[in-house]
Amino acid sequence: MSPPPSADADSTVQPRIRQQEVVAELGQQALETDDLDALMGDVSAAITEALGCEYGAVLELCAGSDEAVLRQGTGWRDGRVESIPVGTDSSSPSAYTLRTDGAVIVGDLRTEDRFSEPTLLADHDVVSGVCVVVGPTAEPWGILSAYTVEKREFTTTDANFLWSVGNLLASTVENTRTSRRFEAVFEDPNILVGLLDPDGTVLDINRTAMEYIDADLEAVRGVPFWKTPWWGAGDAVQSDIEQWTERAADGEYVEFETDLTRPSGEAYTLSGFFRPVTDGDGDVVSIIVSDRDVTERKQHEQELELFRNLLDYSNDSVFVLEPETGRVLDVNATARRRTGYSRAELLERSVPDLEEKIPDGDAWRSLAEEVRSDGPTTFDGIRRRADGSTFPVEVNLSVAELDREYVLAMVRDVTERRKHERKLEESNERLEQFAYAASHDLQEPLRMVTSYLQLLEDRYSDVLDDDAEEFIAYAVDGAERMREMIDGLLEYSRIETQGQSFEPIELETIFEDVVEDLQLRIEESEAEITAEDLPRVEGDASQLRQVFQNLLGNAIEYSGDEPPRIHVEADKKDRLWQLSIHDEGIGIDANDQERVFEIFNRLHSREQHGGTGIGLALCQRIVERHGGEIWVDSEPGAGATFSVTLPPIDGADS
Repeated sequence: MSPPPSADADSTVQPRIRQQEVVAELGQQALETDDLDALMGDVSAAITEALGCEYGAVLELCAGSDEAVLRQGTGWRDGRVESIPVGTDSSSPSAYTLRTDGAVIVGDLRTEDRFSEPTLLADHDVVSGVCVVVGPTAEPWGILSAYTVEKREFTTTDANFLWSVGNLLASTVENTRTSRRFEAVFEDPNILVGLLDPDGTVLDINRTAMEYIDADLEAVRGVPFWKTPWWGAGDAVQSDIEQWTERAADGEYVEFETDLTRPSGEAYTLSGFFRPVTDGDGDVVSIIVSDRDVTERKQHEQELELFRNLLDYSNDSVFVLEPETGRVLDVNATARRRTGYSRAELLERSVPDLEEKIPDGDAWRSLAEEVRSDGPTTFDGIRRRADGSTFPVEVNLSVAELDREYVLAMVRDVTERRKHERKLEESNERLEQFAYAASHDLQEPLRMVTSYLQLLEDRYSDVLDDDAEEFIAYAVDGAERMREMIDGLLEYSRIETQGQSFEPIELETIFEDVVEDLQLRIEESEAEITAEDLPRVEGDASQLRQVFQNLLGNAIEYSGDEPPRIHVEADKKDRLWQLSIHDEGIGIDANDQERVFEIFNRLHSREQHGGTGIGLALCQRIVERHGGEIWVDSEPGAGATFSVTLPPIDGADS
């Protein structure tokens, strides 16, 4: 006997009503919860109950993958979470669903020829089911499915119910994503964010922005944005903010940048935008103001602009290099003018001789690190003009900190300097030739004068009175002093031309040798000479020995009435070693401290102190040959300190 029509209608209507109730309940839950996992669990349970199925599944597509994972489910054995292939070449019901615009209804997996039976479904004896895509077909979020273990004919109504739940779930997922993105932006410590009503009143301001003013959130909430403390009391900025807010309320995306002042008086710059937020009908429901403090960026931009201007006004060709690779990033106008190449052509070329001196990336990085830690370094090179001619250059590498780190190659045209150096070399050669000729030509007459004076004294001593003897002695002494001065002049002229090549030198050893040579004078004067640890330097051992000999000898000679007290020390100053020799002697007047280095210049009579007056001039020339300097600090009666700078060995610290 067939059931009455009313009973049949009721059996159809009641499940449909229940499905509508489930959709309403899930919709309300979605509005009230921010726990997406809990909602998905309730969704799988609700569709299973409403459709009378054994299994429900919420599958989420894995980003960047051709698989989906069982995010939440009902009925599956505990701990059963699997990845399911859903790629275009996959044959599972889920993969088939993603390629279909509508719902996929499975009548009997055992006889289904559209796709194969996945392991998860086979292990749970699934026979029938219905699947829909969650989210837009173009960019789906996942798949919602319900399955039975007995054969069943799912209806279009069942599929539509599942569609409704899937759409609700997709909307909730998107809202959650949007909310989380907004929260992430809102809590970003690097961004100032405000949420406004369309009329411009403040709804919320993030913590980062509040740190810029002396007020709390409640003091600014409900206040027109342009009247809040961020914009100060000036009408100009407030007027701009009001206009930007109105434009955003009309649906316009407004970018801005403005200069402001903190309550402390510190100036800063904000850059950002007013962005309208619209509802489904396109009406503006709120305005997001998002901006960043770009004060440092503007300072960097100003520094970069100043830096570029300085480069273009420089008389040297300047190449800006990438620290990691040595690649040319920029060149100044001088480089373009002097070489005849365009900027584009110069960017494709290397710094002069750089490829030869630094053949690979490791060598470049090693050099860049040396420049970074020890300071600028210099080497010589040859540059190719565009017309094929060449000219000598000096390349100085240094590090510049701007918006980031760069290596600067300052390429200086040293053509004129090379000419000057050649002239100086020629001059030195002529000076040596003159000194040699003078010594050779004058030594013989001097020897003759001395010999005849001594002969005169020997033969006629019995007829010479005391005055004559004294005159002869003066003449012999003068001839001897003249010989010493000629020898000194010859030695002075040969500092450059006959010096030894530079090599690593132990100053400690040289100092000890000089002290041993001066031992007799030390004992006679009761001198006390002390020294700290002395470094290794690059230089000419014989000439540096002369420097120590002269400076220590002078410190003993000009000690005054007290026994000499001399101390030698060394310090690293600006990549050079500075040696200082202190004494407690008679000192030097300030007006004479430069004159003491002039050749044959004496501050005392020969009766007071002997010597030719060439020792300090020799020291100066030797030190200058080594690329250093020599000077004296002194006060009369308070001793003197002679200081000398010398280069370390290959830029080392010892």
